[in-house]
Amino acid sequence: MSQRVRMFAAAGLVAVLALAGGLLFLSRGQSATPAAVKQIKPLHPVKHHRRAPATTRAKPKAAKATVKPKAASPKKLPAVIDGMPAALALALRSSSVVVVTLYAPDSSVDAMAKDEARQGAAAAGAGFVALDVSNEKVAAPLTSLLTGGATAADRVLDDPAVLVFQAPGTLFVRLNGWTDRDTVAQAATNAESAQ
Repeated sequence: MSQRVRMFAAAGLVAVLALAGGLLFLSRGQSATPAAVKQIKPLHPVKHHRRAPATTRAKPKAAKATVKPKAASPKKLPAVIDGMPAALALALRSSSVVVVTLYAPDSSVDAMAKDEARQGAAAAGAGFVALDVSNEKVAAPLTSLLTGGATAADRVLDDPAVLVFQAPGTLFVRLNGWTDRDTVAQAATNAESAQ
């Protein structure tokens, strides 16, 4: 063999050994069996409903058509009854004295005042209505109802406030600002005895 052939043979042997070593090195990090894929659980499990096997059914005979009477839909109450908010008018029909609290829905003070007025009305045995002064359907009829007030302060819808009405629709007293339950109960009792 010539020197040249020996060099090519040696170079080829080195290349084959290098290739085999590289493959051995690369395959060492991998196992013979592929790793199991981790199962991902959904946040909200989905229930799979099984369908009943399809069966052939005999067609039922045509039944006589029955006509069901339509249910009467409840009538929507008007926003204003007898010139006052509907809730107040209905409460005055069932109670001779009604405590009305004026409130704004986003005020925490008004929420506490509303609870105090409710408890005061219950203690006196009077009716109770809470009216949202930010609702124009409530504020407009109440403002027109109060236009005949003795003072200008009685004509303004400030919140929180407590109004005590006597049936059929007379304003007995107005308490501006936060009012405790005992004061509300006393005002309702006084309105009852003044009739």
